[in-house]
Amino acid sequence: MSNTTIKNKTISTRVPADISKRAKANLAKQGLTISEYMRLSLVKAANNEVRLVSFLDSPEAITAKREAKEGKVTTTGSLAGFDNWIDKLDED
Repeated sequence: MSNTTIKNKTISTRVPADISKRAKANLAKQGLTISEYMRLSLVKAANNEVRLVSFLDSPEAITAKREAKEGKVTTTGSLAGFDNWIDKLDED
C-alpha cells in the first residue's frame, strides 16, 4: 500500500454578483454547488470532453459577416472612442 498524497489546487475567479447569485440558484435546482459544478467542468476540460462554442459561427455573426461583405454597415464611432470606452471599463 502506497502513501500517495493527493495535492489539491485552488482556482478562483471573479464574476459580477448578479451572475454568481443566478448561477447559484440555477445550480441548486440541480443539487449542485458552484464549486461542484466548476470541479465537474474542469474534469471534462481535462478529459477533452468540452465542445467550445464559436461565437463567430452563431446566426447573428453569420448575418453580420454577410452584411459587412455586402457593404451594409454603419459606422457608430471611432477606434479612439472604442479605446477610451475599453479604458473606462478597465478602471472599474
